[in-house]
This record gives sequence, structure tokens and C-alpha cells, in this order.
Amino acid sequence: MKKVILLVLVLVGLFTLSGCKYESDMDVVKNLVQQQIFEQKEEKYFIFFYLDGCTGCEETKPSVMNYYNLVKNDASKRKIYGVNLSNPKNNPMYVKNPLDIGQGTDGAFYVNGVTNWEDLNIGSTPSLISIYIKDGVKTAKYVAQGKDAIITALEEQLR
Repeated sequence: MKKVILLVLVLVGLFTLSGCKYESDMDVVKNLVQQQIFEQKEEKYFIFFYLDGCTGCEETKPSVMNYYNLVKNDASKRKIYGVNLSNPKNNPMYVKNPLDIGQGTDGAFYVNGVTNWEDLNIGSTPSLISIYIKDGVKTAKYVAQGKDAIITALEEQLR
């Protein structure tokens, strides 16, 4: 009888544990959908764009998480939000018009001065943009693309 009770307890424990949801790194950073990019309460913040399965994105996420954890309770630092471009709700803004000559190392970003998500052109991932208020309107600005540039930009913000 004791063995049956022990077996039942072990099985209940296994079923309970198997139902637990483990957080991925980016589950901790608030992920946005496109319409929310310009709707956050802060006056200045960063948006980190990434794709599932992107090697550079995966290599950059620990630095994004480190930055997030260091600034989440510091009102003087810019907050950071994530946008997963693998999400079909976000996909239309990814490389809308590759003929645009814009910002970034290859000119594939159209970000500077944009005030709504429909006009954003995110040329590659991982990438980082800044949202700030200009003339009373939330406005985007290109910050960095690629792991090394993003890590450097975030480190500079922490100084």
C-alpha cells in the first residue's frame, strides 16, 4: 500500500512539474506588437527587434536582459521593450521597402523621424531603435544593428 501511495505522489509531482511554464529570456522583457511601439508611457525608451532562430539575436539577448534588469527600477534610465518579428502580427513592418535608402550600415532601415509603426522599415535583426518625444510626438530614431553595436549602445546608456 505504501508503494502505491508513493507511486501516486511521484506521478502527481511529475504531472505538476510538466505543467510549469519556464520563462525564456525575452518573456521577462515586455514584448510589444507593432501598434504598441509608440504607445508606451515613458517619454524615452528602446525597442529591440529580434527573430526566432536568429543567431545574432540569441547572442544579443543576454545583454538586452542584463540592461533590462539594471534599469527596470531606475527612472533615470531608458526602459527597453522587445518586438519579435517572427510574430505574424509584427511581420509587415520588417523590410517593407528594401529600396528605401535610410539608416544603418547598409541603408536598409527607415526609422529616423518616423512617428507611426506603419512607416517603420526594420532592415535586419537584431536591431535597436529609440523612441523619444519630439515636438510633442513620439518619434523613432535608429540606434544600432548587429550584436556588437547593440551591446555597445546599451553599455553606453549605463554609464
